[in-house]
Amino acid sequence: MRDIPGPRARRALAVLALVVLGASVATALRPRDVARDGRRLVGALRGEPTPLRDRFGFSFDPRYADFLAEVKRLTPENATVAVVVPRRPDVYVYQAYYQLAPRRVVEARWRDEASYVATYPSRRPEGSETSVAIFGGSLSKR
Repeated sequence: MRDIPGPRARRALAVLALVVLGASVATALRPRDVARDGRRLVGALRGEPTPLRDRFGFSFDPRYADFLAEVKRLTPENATVAVVVPRRPDVYVYQAYYQLAPRRVVEARWRDEASYVATYPSRRPEGSETSVAIFGGSLSKR
């Protein structure tokens, strides 16, 4: 029959398990991300508002949040907006649907139905004289 380890042995085993767990988690942490999250936590505790790009799942492209905010600011609520965005990941289109509500958002292939065309990413306006450069892209009134 085996002897049951004493309290010291169990404590040492628990500490060893925590060290192994900590080492495995630490390899996945990035110092910049930890510092950013710490600043966000301190700001939240102070009551500071969290920027849009940090609240709604824009980790795939944080600049896209600012682009959509500009489109929303520059278009009326009853407008139909065609979004010309990268095909992958498809979250670009889904975020546009969500962020631009109550505007009707359509994909690029339905741009003929739209009163506005929002193109991201784009360095300069394309397509019409009414195009304007906005943060990260362009917006055209049709």
